[in-house]
Amino acid sequence: MPNRRPMTNAPETVLTGGGTTARFDGQRLLIVRGRKTWTLPTCAITSAEVIAGNTVRVAISGDPGQARHGLSRVVELPGANSRSTEAFLGQLTAALATTTPAADGHALIQLHTRAPRSYTLGSSGRRAVRVGLLLAGYTLLLTLLGWASPLEDGLAAFSLSVAGVLGLIGGIALWRMARRARSLWLLRRRGVGVVGQANGYVRIWSKGAHLWIFSKLNFTTVDGQPMRDVPSTVSIWDFSNKAITGRVDLVYDPQRPTRASRRLTAAFVLRTLLLTAVGLVPLAGSVLCLVPNLPF
Repeated sequence: MPNRRPMTNAPETVLTGGGTTARFDGQRLLIVRGRKTWTLPTCAITSAEVIAGNTVRVAISGDPGQARHGLSRVVELPGANSRSTEAFLGQLTAALATTTPAADGHALIQLHTRAPRSYTLGSSGRRAVRVGLLLAGYTLLLTLLGWASPLEDGLAAFSLSVAGVLGLIGGIALWRMARRARSLWLLRRRGVGVVGQANGYVRIWSKGAHLWIFSKLNFTTVDGQPMRDVPSTVSIWDFSNKAITGRVDLVYDPQRPTRASRRLTAAFVLRTLLLTAVGLVPLAGSVLCLVPNLPF
């Protein structure tokens, strides 16, 4: 047996420097450089010593010519300081003292190459980019309008700033209403009806009465996919616990099962009309501030 007494209680030591990270746990040496990780069992190493520059030199048994892992007969592991180098060397030499070297250590080395990191944006990242581009275009449009405004510079800047803020407030409110209306249209067009379970809620406004609770829906799609805690597109009033939990009829989008809803309720219709009116008020104020700045 190559290993006569493995060091199972040895602490794992780490040596880092020069773009290389080495870890030794008493039984195997891991060398990480970039996306490549080499795993060397202790029996693959014949000797270890410290050379100049706080570097540990590790010698590997056998001929590297037949191996494809890319390591040579000697591997140099730089350290940050002399203490870390001595500690790492002490653990490594203690393990080597109780281990019989293998005839061909290079044949025992394993190489793992990590896949390159993907920099593609997820759905949240793409949404953030779109929002950023829209805000940049919105700001640029107001700036150009300020340059062409017939009003004095100070008055034009103030009125356009107010118009910009009011436009954002009203636009965001109407955009949210439009999103829910679109979801309901898609559910009506291609939705699949199933019986599910209402399990809790998301309360948009917790002040005052029990208003506008969006149920969390648990259900199983017709192809067997379980869905949990999907917020309903349609809101309900909550005047009893029956509205929070229990069996419910619902509709989900088979192309996007995270889009689901209870049946249309009077509470949701009232909420939609009220928030639409709330969004139109600042939007109308924004228009009143913009009109005097028009160059024609």
